[in-house]
Parts: sequence; C-alpha cells; structure tokens
Amino acid sequence: MADRCIRRARVVTDTGLAERDIVIEDGVITTVGPEAAGDVAAPDGADAPDMIDADGKIALPGVVDVHNHMHDDDLFPDGIDFGSETASAVAGGVTTVVELPTQTPVTDPAAVRAKREACEELAHVDFGLVAGNFQQPDPNADGIVAAGVPDFKTFTAEPYLAEDRTILELMSAVGAAGGTVRVHCETQGILDHARSRIEGSDPEVYMDSRPLRAELDAINRMGWFAEETDCPLHVVHVSSGSGARESARFKSRARTPVTLETCPHYLAFSKDDVAEKGPFLKVNPSLKSAAEVERLWDAVADGTIDLVASEHFPTYRAERETGWDDIWEPYAGLPGIETTLEFLVSEGVHEGRIGWPRLLELLCARPAKAAGVFPRKGSLRAGTDADIVLLSEERYTVEADDLAFVGGWTPYEGREWSAHVDTVIAGGEVAARDHEVLADPGDGEFLHRGPGPE
Repeated sequence: MADRCIRRARVVTDTGLAERDIVIEDGVITTVGPEAAGDVAAPDGADAPDMIDADGKIALPGVVDVHNHMHDDDLFPDGIDFGSETASAVAGGVTTVVELPTQTPVTDPAAVRAKREACEELAHVDFGLVAGNFQQPDPNADGIVAAGVPDFKTFTAEPYLAEDRTILELMSAVGAAGGTVRVHCETQGILDHARSRIEGSDPEVYMDSRPLRAELDAINRMGWFAEETDCPLHVVHVSSGSGARESARFKSRARTPVTLETCPHYLAFSKDDVAEKGPFLKVNPSLKSAAEVERLWDAVADGTIDLVASEHFPTYRAERETGWDDIWEPYAGLPGIETTLEFLVSEGVHEGRIGWPRLLELLCARPAKAAGVFPRKGSLRAGTDADIVLLSEERYTVEADDLAFVGGWTPYEGREWSAHVDTVIAGGEVAARDHEVLADPGDGEFLHRGPGPE
C-alpha cells in the first residue's frame, strides 16, 4: 500500500507545469497524475498514508549534482566531510551526488573501494564517485569501471597537470573500457605566461592570472584528443560563453560524444564583482567578463551547455578571509551545492532566461543520464526512486545563517531570490524541510554505475 502521497503539486514536465498528485510506496513512485492521491485508501487496520498538501508548490525530481568535492581527510579541516556536505546537499534539494577527488588521488580500484566505504557511512543521499586525478599513463580502467566508477578526471593545468601523451593514453584506455574522461580545461603554458606578468596579491589580480584564452585553447585540444582516441569527453566547469561555443563544434560530431557542464557561479558573477567580494569569488577557472556571463546564459538556454553542476568546494569563512591580504593563499573553490537549485530558479526561470522544462533538463534529467542513473534518478515517473523537491515561490534575502552548510558563508549573501526549497524527499522519506536536515548519515547508498553486477 502507499505510504506517502503528495497532493496538489505543480509538477515540472517536459512541456511546463501541470497539477498532479504523486503516490509513493516503499521508496518508489507508483503514480503521478491528476487527483491520484484521492484513489489511495488504507486497508482496514493499516495506517493511513502520510499526506503532504503541496498547495500549488513546484515539484521536480531531486537534483542530480555530478560535480562536487566533499571528502578528503588530508585536505578538509575538522567538521567538513562527506557527512556535513551531503547534509548541505539535501537541504538544497540535491538527492544524488557524484563526488570528485580533491587533493587526494583516487586512481586504482583499491582507492575507489576505500573511498566508497568511507563515504557510505556518512552519506545523507545516494552517491557515485569519480576516479582522478590522473597524472600517469596506463590506468587500470577496466578495474575501476568494474568497481562502479565509469568517470575519470584529469587536468591540463596544475596542480594535477597531466602531459598530453598521458591524457591521450588515458582516453584510449577509458574509451576502450566504456568510460568517460572529464577534463579541467586550462592550458598551463598560457597560465604561466599570464602569471609571470602579474605583481601584487590583491584579489582582483587573480582573475587576470587565468585568462579566457587558456580555457579556449585547452577545450580545443581536448576535443581533438577525444576524436583521436574515440573516448567520450566531459568538459567540466565551462566558465565562459566563448568556451561553450568552442566546445560546441565537437558536440556536433557524431563519432565521439562530448558533454558540457557549467556552474552557477559562472552565471551569477563576473570579474566586476571581485572588488566587492574579493577572495569569496576565488575559483578555477577564474570568473570572466560580464559579456561572457551573458553569452554563457545564452549557451545554457539554447542547449549548447548540457548540464549545470555546483562544483561545490567547502571551506570555513576564516580560511577564505586570508585572501584579502594574499589572494594566492586560500584554495580556489566555492560552496554552492545547497544554493544551486534556488539560484537557477530565481535568476534563470523567474528572470525569463530559461523555462521550467529547461531547468528540469539541466539539473535533473541530463545529469542523471550523464551519470548513468536515468530514469531511476532525475525523473518523476512510475517505477523511479521517490526523490522529490517541493519549491515555494517567495521573495527573500539569501543569508548564510539560514543554510545547513557548516562553513558559515555563501558567495550569494545578500542576493534577492524568489524560490525556496520547502520540502525534500529522498527514497520516499522526508529528508529536509526549510534547509533543516532530517536525513541521517548512512541513509544514502553507493550507486554502482559501471557495467555488470555490483
């Protein structure tokens, strides 16, 4: 029998919004339809199903975030780990994460298994892993894929720079094993040249140390590398509209799949914002011009960009503050997994930049497909996991104190938004309300995404 029903929700569909009820049984959606909850009755002697009256709130699948950094015992300080960060994720409506290595490499099956075991104990949501950061050739690609991890991360820039020959050999091995290579695309030689001409340590000089040309050159080369090796390519965190256009010509080639990802901060901020926010906008690749931000929004709207991911990187406020005196000191990266959905609705849908169906594609369906977990994740249809977000449409001011994130800051502080995560259901259970986390560590499960049995 049904154990939970959501009534009178405005469900995001491929064509817009439609009033629907959603019926859940044993963690799985059984029915989505008009007045479907009215047909649900408890057998004699059984408890009635929990009824949630959405009262017109927006309902969409739980967000699938395929780029985030959440667990590294050798890097993150006490209090920041997979438990704290998946709590922040579910508070913001993210019910599936695919986590990437940060400082500590994960480059063989044993490391994959060890990280999986550590994260399983802490996970508030279902999760997958990415192998990386590859700087040596001859990976055990078959073994890593068999361990449930088909995604491999490498870099064309420091601190995890891989030589061109290494990347080609990695792509050859991964392509043959049925995986995908993700690449951080900035050419190190261009970065070195730009850095050599910069003096000082003020926050604003950092933007000029990572020029747009470095991204464009690396994207171009990795596109050809993917063609040469017949390996699917995923370009992470495209930071500019020009970068999206550079990538698009490879997307159009039928032989080698290419997917493009951007992140909320590249849509929300430009170099012009650094004077005010300083080190709280330090990220790699760096922010680009306001004109590039508008071009990137166009690429998001027209389908050039395939998906949006948070690239979440957690730090405490005190650590980030050091960048006011020396911008080269703190790590680059921004917390954002808890605010991604609210940002893209408020500044995307509600500002007329994208429609609801495009939002569904960018944050739910396409990431789930890229992760190999669609339609189990990223959709609201009978037979799929009951991962559901209810959004209220109300105006408010973003404040870090209202978030579950433990770092005590957000780059969006003071922003006026118009969408708020009200209720999050993960696996049929209420996992968060109004950014208060109700799920427990260990509630999430590892998603084995490689071919063959787990």
